[in-house]
Amino acid sequence: MGYGRNVPRPAAPRALGVLLGLAAVAGAGAAAAEGTTGPSATATAPGNAKARGRTAYGELLMREATARGVPPALAEAVAFVESGYDAGAVGTVGELGLMQVRPATAAMLGHRGPAAELLDPATNIRFGVAYLARAWSLAGGDVCRALAKYRAGHGEERMTPHSVDYCRRAHDRLAAMGSPLAAVAATAGPGIPRTSASKTRAAPTAVMFLANRFWAAHVARVRAVEIRTARIMEGG
Repeated sequence: MGYGRNVPRPAAPRALGVLLGLAAVAGAGAAAAEGTTGPSATATAPGNAKARGRTAYGELLMREATARGVPPALAEAVAFVESGYDAGAVGTVGELGLMQVRPATAAMLGHRGPAAELLDPATNIRFGVAYLARAWSLAGGDVCRALAKYRAGHGEERMTPHSVDYCRRAHDRLAAMGSPLAAVAATAGPGIPRTSASKTRAAPTAVMFLANRFWAAHVARVRAVEIRTARIMEGG
């Protein structure tokens, strides 16, 4: 979330249980176009995985959202849009799990464990909903504005084409769930200026440059951890 949501990204692979495997994703880069009609991170499970995911994680999402004052349906819609209920989804700029939480964001919210713990559904939902709750509060309960802030960072005050599409996908999910929030998510939230097409076309080059630099630094950190771990295992 945050920085990662400003960057278009390609379909992401599932995690294989070891976070160090993230280094293998680096070659995919972060340069594919966003704005498809499916979840932000591609789920690789069979066609009925979404129904199973909602059943498996719905209670966790409801409990955490209720505790933090967020409409449970909104938290569920975010999990659907972000990962298609894929607890093992990994984004190309480090987003992890059901709600595509970045390790840096989780750390900001108080997470002190290893990044791999964010692949645990309960942990991921806890920090993802915490971030969403702040977005919801800052947006004053405006659904699309809250979604834009979750997608692009709490400081986001624009309704970019990517955020409009994100809100549309969340609206579709809310409608499918029969949530009354679908009615208020039908259009982009008031009070957020829309960016023109010409402005949004100028941004990707600089954004992708920063994204690639971030990912290169991330891979270097992962490699350093691997080296230190190997030395420890060798007794050195």
